[in-house]
Amino acid sequence: MNSESAKTAFGGSYSRLVDVPIVIAGSLALVAVIVAIVAIWQLRRLGGSVDDALHSIRGSTAERWWKRPQALDATTDRLERFATDSDEERARLAAGLEHAPIGILITGDDGVVLQANEAAAQFLGARHGEAVAEARMREAIDEAILDRKPVERQVELLSPSRRHLAIRAIPFDHGVKSLGAVAYLIDITEERRVDAMRRDFIANVGHELKTPLGAIAVLGETIASQRDDPAVLARLADRLSSEATRLSKLIGDILDLSQAEGKERPSQSLDVTDVIASVAKAVAPQADQAEARVELRDTPEMAMVRGDRRQLQTMFTNIVENAIRYGRPAQGEHVVSITTTASPDDVSIAVRDHGSGIPDRHLDRIFERFYRVDRDRSRESGGTGLGLSIARHIARNHGGDITVESTVGVGSTFTIRLPIWRAA
Repeated sequence: MNSESAKTAFGGSYSRLVDVPIVIAGSLALVAVIVAIVAIWQLRRLGGSVDDALHSIRGSTAERWWKRPQALDATTDRLERFATDSDEERARLAAGLEHAPIGILITGDDGVVLQANEAAAQFLGARHGEAVAEARMREAIDEAILDRKPVERQVELLSPSRRHLAIRAIPFDHGVKSLGAVAYLIDITEERRVDAMRRDFIANVGHELKTPLGAIAVLGETIASQRDDPAVLARLADRLSSEATRLSKLIGDILDLSQAEGKERPSQSLDVTDVIASVAKAVAPQADQAEARVELRDTPEMAMVRGDRRQLQTMFTNIVENAIRYGRPAQGEHVVSITTTASPDDVSIAVRDHGSGIPDRHLDRIFERFYRVDRDRSRESGGTGLGLSIARHIARNHGGDITVESTVGVGSTFTIRLPIWRAA
């Protein structure tokens, strides 16, 4: 090959070698352009999504595209605060639900339990009486979801203890869609008991009032027909006075019971020994008439309690009068002793008699209204059947209580305990 041919061949090869990088660079530039276009398109889509999100959350978008990061940061902070507030609100609602004094159970549209507090959970998967309550609760929930209206049920449980429950199921609706229901389970045992006591009290009051009123009416008619017989008139007048006194005492005891039930805990401090001394003095005429002696024993110099003087006088008077009236022994002297002891925590006042005592079967009921161990004997002695009930209410108003110990043929001891007064 001559020199010219060699140059020509080398020049062609060199030219092809120079074109390769140019082609590669052009290709890379083209790819870069395509990638940039795709990236810009993706960024525009992302920017549009950010604008839509900002508009949904804030109600507005960023004024300029370069302000989107700041707007997104501010919105993110807002969402974080909202999430924190929502968590705290859920925690409060959960705590309120768990510690609610009534049973609360929430279900989905299919009746499956989603949440139940402790008061309601005890009836889920239970046995015996609680199983009956669960069945009635689920029936109420299913009916409320199906009929789209509140449903109420009441159920009486006989085991392990007698209880009355009220169930109210309320459906959750969101437009035409059912979201489930909530059931409230309320223990109305105490409410039922109070209603029964109120009915019994009204019936007993009517019966107790009817007896003296009827006697007074009959005595009045008899007096009108016996005007010419002074001896008969005198006996009838005495009987009329006795019935009127009995009626007045009954009305007075009813008023005392009403006040004792409605009184708030007193805040006045007083010496209970002084109250007891005044009561012993006040019942002296009754004690003399019954040939009884009231003794004050082991009385401390001072025993301060927080109380209402009039209420405490009524309470002690009722207890001591009961002992005078029913505590006469079969043999020996009729003595009613009042012993007061004070401790760092309370004052204890024990009223003891030596009478016939109270049979065990009556001890749990003697503080009930109008309950009498011996009905005929109580009426003859002028008792209304309310004295012990009034006394217990007053003791409890003062933060204390009354207990009784009795042995048939030996006597009874009523012990009143009142908390000691402490200066604030």
